[in-house]
Amino acid sequence: MALKITQAADYAIRSMLYIASLPEDRPILKNEVAESQNIPRSFTAKILRVLVHAGLLKSTRGVKGGFTLARPASEINMLEIVEATDGPIRLATCSIHEEDCNEASNCPAQAVWHTIQAQITTTLRSANLEDLVSAPRRHGRVDYVGGAVADRAPLTIGEPPAAKTAVEQT
Repeated sequence: MALKITQAADYAIRSMLYIASLPEDRPILKNEVAESQNIPRSFTAKILRVLVHAGLLKSTRGVKGGFTLARPASEINMLEIVEATDGPIRLATCSIHEEDCNEASNCPAQAVWHTIQAQITTTLRSANLEDLVSAPRRHGRVDYVGGAVADRAPLTIGEPPAAKTAVEQT
């Protein structure tokens, strides 16, 4: 089993991040998205149509037409993008609905699948386009870890957040 997003989801995320990095009022043509992100043009057209249908992008026809975000970048998260291309994330048969699995009541791994499912969806939901495109860069790469930017403590999956000291609470 490979825990990997599809190529379509990867292309969709890259396309949305690129569009989010541009001025809000600037429509972008599909060929510019394709070239800037090194995505085949035909695949870019398909991905952008899916994102328009999902309500994440707006498409305008005409000389001044192109694609723009349908909502502010701060209101679009990675979970929406992945689910637009791939459908709901479903780690295991029982990870969304227990009734879909015949062995759910006897499966000792069920709690693990539910926990991982919740962590993945929570992390993707917390990663919005605005935060991602404005994240600080270190060594030419975005310094963004699980919903926390470099100047904040990184989110560590599976561990409860550390208690705040008296100085941090003020």
